Order: sequence, then structure tokens, then C-alpha cells
Amino acid sequence: MTELSQTPEREPPTILVVEDERGLADLFALYLEDEYTTRVAYGGEEALDLIDGDVDAVLLDRRMPGLSGDETLATLRERGHDQPISMLTAVDPEEDIIGLDIDEYLIKPISEVQLQEAAEALLARRRYDKEFREYFAAISKKAALDASMSEQERASSDAYNTLEEEVTEATDTADSTLTEMMATDAFAGSRFADISDQHL
Repeated sequence: MTELSQTPEREPPTILVVEDERGLADLFALYLEDEYTTRVAYGGEEALDLIDGDVDAVLLDRRMPGLSGDETLATLRERGHDQPISMLTAVDPEEDIIGLDIDEYLIKPISEVQLQEAAEALLARRRYDKEFREYFAAISKKAALDASMSEQERASSDAYNTLEEEVTEATDTADSTLTEMMATDAFAGSRFADISDQHL
């Protein structure tokens, strides 16, 4: 009797949590452990040691002693790590986030549901091509600044106005790509629409 071959189970995605407050880092990992494999780094240097090609997404604290989140981010990108990254911070964003090579910007405190949704969104974005990642990154930064800057500050900010132009261009490109994608992959198109609705 011939035995049927079994399809190996897929490994759960791996999320790297980088947070210098140990209790909070462990709590974030606890929030995610049912769905994902988690790695926890309690600082930027440790994050650089723990990341490799098996990591699918990164949740990165911005304000850390020693190697800051911004410095950790820059080093990760310099070393060729292109995983989607969500920056986490308790500080309201300023214009400097526009230049950060991140996919999401989240303000603490973050609930269990919000963290799980952020992880899911990052993993979905990794499956998208460059155009979609640029689109999501642009609208995420704009949403963060909309919440922290007054209308007058936004109107007088050249950096913010440039970001608005980037959002418009990224939206046009994403719309065109989405139309093509939905014609060939209805599920992927639906997933894109779900995530986009969370930010618009």
C-alpha cells in the first residue's frame, strides 16, 4: 500500500520585536505568539544581531538608549534588510518621519488588537511590490502627521506639501497596479482594499 505524501506545514511568519522596556517587549511578544514566531531584542545592537533572512517583519521602538530606533533602522537598511518595519513610539511624530524608510508609524500605547493588526498589515505588505509599499508608507506617514500637526503647520510646511504630492503619485501608481492585480488575483486585490481602508 502506497502512503500518501503529506504536505509539510508552513512555518509561521517571524516577527522581530525591538523594545528597550523589557516588560513591554515581552508583552508584545505575548500578544503575537499565537500566530507568529517572535524574536525579542531589548535594544538596537541586539536587534542587529538577531535579524536575518528568516525575519519577515520588524516592530521597532524609536526612543531607545544606546542605538536609537532611527540608528537601528538606518543600519538595517544599509545592511540590505528590506523587511517591512513599523516604528513604535510614545512621542508624537514630527516632519523628520518623512525621511524614515519605514512602512508604518504607530503611537503608543498600543493594544493587543492594534499590534496584531499592525503585524498582519506588515506581512501583507511584504507580499506587495515596491509600488504598494511606497503607497502604504506614504499614507501612514501622512496620517501620523495629520494627527500631530495643526492645519496651519501643515499648510506652511514644505516637507508636508512634498509628502502630499508623494501620496498623490503613489496613490495613482497603486490604483493602476491594483486594477491589473485584481484582473489576475481577486484575493490579493481584496486584501489590498482591506488594508487601504484602515488608513484612509
